[in-house]
Amino acid sequence: MPSVITANILRTGAIAYLKGDGSWVKALADATPAPDADTRAALEKLALAAVERNEVTAVYAFDIAIVDGRPSPLSVREKIRATGALIA
Repeated sequence: MPSVITANILRTGAIAYLKGDGSWVKALADATPAPDADTRAALEKLALAAVERNEVTAVYAFDIAIVDGRPSPLSVREKIRATGALIA
């Protein structure tokens, strides 16, 4: 199942998503999805390096679906985090 890596920016606590180049973005749509375990492992390595540099904290991966070419969270928690709104 595809996944995306998320974390919180250490200085602000803001939610962030990992791109394949190791940078962090605010929008889930801009994140790099990991379609397989090897890609996920490579992204996790980038994320852990950012933890070591004290850029982010609370790093984890979550499952997504690709909808219209964009990552879409499967869990209610990640839907809320991605949109900032409660899901009815």
